[in-house]
Amino acid sequence: MKIVLGAPQQRLFELLRQAGITPAYLVGGYVRNQLLGLPEGDMDIASPFPPQVLAKIKAPEIELLERSYGLGTVVVKQRFGGETYPYEYTAFRCDNYGRGGAHVPQNVAFTKDIKKDAQRRDFTVNALYADETGSVLDPTGRGLLALAEKQVAQVRKDTLAEDALRILRMVRFACELGFTIEEGTYACAKKYAYQLKDISKERIRDEFTKILLSDAAQCSSGAVLKGLHLLKDLGALRFIFPRLLDGDGVQQSAAYHAYDVLEHSMRTCACTPPDLVTRLAGLLHDVGKPEAKKRGGRMYGHERLGAAMAEEELRQLRFEKTTRATVAELVENHMFDLSNEAHTKAVARMIAKLGKRQFLRLCDLREADFAGSGKGNPADSAHKWRAVLEELLKQQAPIDRKNLAVNGEDLQKELGIPQGKRIGMLLSKLHEYAVKKPSQNNYKSLIRYAKIVNARNGAADGEKEGCP
Repeated sequence: MKIVLGAPQQRLFELLRQAGITPAYLVGGYVRNQLLGLPEGDMDIASPFPPQVLAKIKAPEIELLERSYGLGTVVVKQRFGGETYPYEYTAFRCDNYGRGGAHVPQNVAFTKDIKKDAQRRDFTVNALYADETGSVLDPTGRGLLALAEKQVAQVRKDTLAEDALRILRMVRFACELGFTIEEGTYACAKKYAYQLKDISKERIRDEFTKILLSDAAQCSSGAVLKGLHLLKDLGALRFIFPRLLDGDGVQQSAAYHAYDVLEHSMRTCACTPPDLVTRLAGLLHDVGKPEAKKRGGRMYGHERLGAAMAEEELRQLRFEKTTRATVAELVENHMFDLSNEAHTKAVARMIAKLGKRQFLRLCDLREADFAGSGKGNPADSAHKWRAVLEELLKQQAPIDRKNLAVNGEDLQKELGIPQGKRIGMLLSKLHEYAVKKPSQNNYKSLIRYAKIVNARNGAADGEKEGCP
């Protein structure tokens, strides 16, 4: 069996051969995806030679970056046809992992044997090698069969026990490729899922993010919900967002929901577009319901409670600040206009508050929330919101504050007040005003309105302070 190598890969093999690095092989995702007719996967190179020999390549289009000679690896960057192609080069090796699932080999021994190198890889479909002619080698003897049967199977019976991060990779591959998981591999993953406690939060976050976006990677229908169900059933979800599991078995009003809180949350997530912030908000939008019910017997106010809980869950998983804030903002506002009774001015205020991109995410979240309920009810409010936004855009309303006709410096100059909270308050009021009345988004009108608001708030401040 053969694959067709791309021109950059052919050139790389040529340079390797000229440097005396032969045989060499492409291995893993690139070979697997070529055989499946999918876009290129991760590009890894393997050979019997230590990584130091790559220094023999004297070509300006090749650059050696991160080096970890003790593990036999080096990152190679190839420039070809105006594009850059990254590869990870690894010498054939045998890995020995210690107890636990910490993702770090305890001992590394180099080898000349391709079969031994294949045994240290994670799944049989990733242990397929292609030489410079495109000929495919299957050292485990099971990779091509697994590919034909569309199945993810660990290379050895204890592969997942050695490195718990591979459990999340297993789920990701099953989702991205639309594969099933071999029975023994699944059982091993379930047995050793507890070892995810040994994996860094950053690595878990990165793999989980790929699972959440697995349908975008290969356009695999149903991938996200499949992945979330697998994570739950394997016992892996508690190492990602433990508070989500509080919703398992928590029933909701049968008039609006066909599922418990956890199932509804997973389905809502799966119904959102492939945008990470929206996916995370869909998954965490009702995270506050169990706690709200526990505190007051009802789920009232769960959106405010849930916003703080969502931010904390994301912080624990080492998501950066901007992602945490935007997700929490969506969670806090996801109950807005649930009854579809808000007037245009109220919708315009929400648009001004969130900005265009975040408001559209809220529209997507509302539609996913209804779709994930299992009741088939249309999200009429979201359709109304989009219509209001479209009309405001036609009127050239300053949806985002940066399009406001005045800024903080203008207010300081015209009103004679220093930079501070009052300037921020005035800009918010002006933004809301200009969004509702796009024709007033000009310097003269906004300064006039700012003076009115400032005087009004100044009087109110004086009353609070006991001024006559």
